Amino acid sequence: MEKEIKELRKKIDAIDKQLIAILRQRTNLSLKIGQIKRKNGKAIFDPGREKVIIDALKKKVQGPITPAMIEEVYSTIFSISRSLQEKKKVAYLGPIGTYSFQAADKVFRYDATLLAMPTIEDVFQEVSSSRADLGVVPVENSTEGMVTQTLDLIASSSVYISKEVMLPIRNALLGKGSVEKIKKVYSHQQPIAQCRHWLRENLPNVTIIETKSTADAALMAKKDKTCAAIASEFTAQYYGLNILVSNINDYPNNTTRFWIVSKNMASPSGHDKTSFIVTLDNSPGALYKALGAFAKQSINLTKIESRPSKKSTWEYIFFVDIQGNLKDKAVKQAVAELKAYTRDIIVLGSYPEGEILN
Repeated sequence: MEKEIKELRKKIDAIDKQLIAILRQRTNLSLKIGQIKRKNGKAIFDPGREKVIIDALKKKVQGPITPAMIEEVYSTIFSISRSLQEKKKVAYLGPIGTYSFQAADKVFRYDATLLAMPTIEDVFQEVSSSRADLGVVPVENSTEGMVTQTLDLIASSSVYISKEVMLPIRNALLGKGSVEKIKKVYSHQQPIAQCRHWLRENLPNVTIIETKSTADAALMAKKDKTCAAIASEFTAQYYGLNILVSNINDYPNNTTRFWIVSKNMASPSGHDKTSFIVTLDNSPGALYKALGAFAKQSINLTKIESRPSKKSTWEYIFFVDIQGNLKDKAVKQAVAELKAYTRDIIVLGSYPEGEILN
């Protein structure tokens, strides 16, 4: 047995040497592309191109390797390659340990300095003012719906959505003491809502206190053994808390969608989503006619959300997500028709459609 394993390991060592040589070749080519981009004022981060590469490789993969494994490997390769071309500043809703931090770290682990911001508004301001190159903000949870603050802020900011990231949310109860002695539970309003039924069934008499973030909740729980926090297991590890109860979500498939925002539009990937803000004419059937423009072109409408315009009383704007890119012929035709029924259209971005990260 030892002899057989030794021979197989020799083969693996030989393949590893080849992989290192190939990665070095790839990196050198990537560096040349980075030089050309900088010379011509082009952004280094190109999520559209990265999506094209990953989708093509997924089609070629054969077992036992899975498409998810390929995405994980190449996401790391992309981040390392970008780190050698340019180190970026990425703002996120902090502090360290929040789900926004985890989304940012997943995409920019090697190629960015992550800047913790106290509020979502601060993230937008950092990107708008160019103090940060990119920003990561939560936009929607699969069980609790849209993060309205993000919608309101992007409506009035000068940034584009360049990528969406889907992160599974696995909330846990964290603390330094025992479950039986808990008197207070801290967390951000979203995790509290996502675990409402579990809290009612298991901790009916505790005081629930909202915090700015799950990381802030962890800091509060760390101070007192009678306090606990709802946050991720990653947060427990980072802040030195015990995992008292795992997976306390009311719904197991809990996912949050994040936007990566920048001052640049993403390039087409072939599997894109486009987001708009639409202000309709105040006339009968305006919404019906506007949505019909997409139906005529067989464009899938994946999201519509209304928000007060804040300009006139009882006037609303609509956030619309569709499948497709602004450069697609069908999307161009739909937008041209849409203009006939609207007073204003603001394009928030065409960007690669996200998949759930592991």
